[in-house]
Amino acid sequence: ILEAPKPRGEPMMKRWKEAQSEGKQLRYKFKINVASGKCRCRLEAVDNSDSLFRLRENENLVAFETSRYTTSPLIVKGAAAGPDLSASGMFSDLLRLGRAFVGSQS
Repeated sequence: ILEAPKPRGEPMMKRWKEAQSEGKQLRYKFKINVASGKCRCRLEAVDNSDSLFRLRENENLVAFETSRYTTSPLIVKGAAAGPDLSASGMFSDLLRLGRAFVGSQS
């Protein structure tokens, strides 16, 4: 069971308490829209119908919504590598994606 977040300021605690009172969990969501060439990352309150709701503290989840997976995304879930390794891996992936995107614009 995930514990309450460590104090990181009143605005974050307010968001966490609001989510908890609605039966939701705060999760970071990163979305890539290939068609528009845009991506976003934000903290969202998710309900129990969202795949991210059941994540444990040491897990990651990637959901692929493609032309083959339109009604139900392909879910890849597993153990997380820890915050430092995850952050460096994500940064590396973002750099690789940026290079691929810039290369496709030429």
